[in-house]
Amino acid sequence: MSTPTDIRTARNRRTDDTTNGAAMPDEYLTTEEVATWLKVAASTVCRWRLAKKGPRVTWLSPTLPRYRRSDLLAWLDEVAA
Repeated sequence: MSTPTDIRTARNRRTDDTTNGAAMPDEYLTTEEVATWLKVAASTVCRWRLAKKGPRVTWLSPTLPRYRRSDLLAWLDEVAA
């Protein structure tokens, strides 16, 4: 499954998407993928993460930050309001 680059497309693909009647698992995105979605530099996403102003981050290990697609979409809804 490819990552959509258009935020409007991403918003329309909520986590309740189904394939063959089964719920799709929430996708984990890298910092670079989030930056691509938002059309900002990866360093901007890192700066937001350090300032606790960006989307919620999930740490898979001490050096592997990941962003759940649903958390990113919720954050976008919050900051766009």
